[in-house]
Amino acid sequence: MHEDVHACLWDADTLRTERSRHPKMADVVLGKGAPAPNTPELRKRIRDLRAAPREEDAAWWNNLAGAHIRLGELETAVRLLEPLTNRFASDYGIHANLGTAYHLQGRFAEAEREIARDLEINPEAHFGLEKYHLALLQYLMRDTEYQKRHLYVDEWTEKFWTSSVRGWPFSWPEIGILTKAPDTLPVAAKPISMEVGSPAAASAETTDGYQALRATFDPPPAYRYRWNLADDPKFEEGALYMASLNSRQPACFVMLGIVCLKNHDYNLAAAAYERAIQLGSPQSEPLKTRAEKIRGFMRESRSHSNGAKIVGFIGLGLLFAVVYGFWRMIRWFFENRG
Repeated sequence: MHEDVHACLWDADTLRTERSRHPKMADVVLGKGAPAPNTPELRKRIRDLRAAPREEDAAWWNNLAGAHIRLGELETAVRLLEPLTNRFASDYGIHANLGTAYHLQGRFAEAEREIARDLEINPEAHFGLEKYHLALLQYLMRDTEYQKRHLYVDEWTEKFWTSSVRGWPFSWPEIGILTKAPDTLPVAAKPISMEVGSPAAASAETTDGYQALRATFDPPPAYRYRWNLADDPKFEEGALYMASLNSRQPACFVMLGIVCLKNHDYNLAAAAYERAIQLGSPQSEPLKTRAEKIRGFMRESRSHSNGAKIVGFIGLGLLFAVVYGFWRMIRWFFENRG
């Protein structure tokens, strides 16, 4: 099995290589923050908007509230937007901006309501990435025990736990187990067998297996009845988008770890899990185990690679010695033929 894995590792076994392949991903995982807002420019924008009010234009309100949100003036933005949700009921931006302000205030249920509404108005909002915002909010609304059992892109929850039960990365039949999207049905819709000797019963003997089993009994988040994000062509872009906008949210970096594993960027996967731990993830213990396994796997791979190089050099040396000896023997024969 290791030979197949090594074939994937040669261009991804150093952080430098991974960073060159996926520079934006590396920047987000390694904590390169977004540029600070241009405060003078935003203040000027607010003054200009106030100087030429267009209160019957939803775009005017969105620009004004958006400037306040960028400045971190969330209460002001909420105060502006809340009275407008009925007045501009079909305007995507009003709901999106209010949902964003609520989110930044930690008012996740109210944020989820507004983001769900903006997706009803425009299902392809934010270039098809807004649905990841909804998924994250439906995760953050839940209690800590639920958050321990699930990923915010919930389609990956089952594989996150069962991959550890299988002993990844050392006992997977192929490293590509994470390159295939999970089933489209919500996890909770799948039948569970707890008969003695069944996979579910066996997996319950481990901590990860227990979490996997419990997760199957949780009601799936509402977005799963509308979308399958793991099979979405914008899955990687969506996960990256959410992490770039929520640089203090550990759930976003757990998901980036999944993305990096799919890309065979193992250093970045371990770094993403470690970042989630630093940010206080409720899954810190299993993430620590996974990061250690990934780094150990890479060390073992490099060891095998170095050993193969040494054997190769020895083999070349022996071949050279045999060829040289054969050439000397032929030369001696011709020189002494008479």
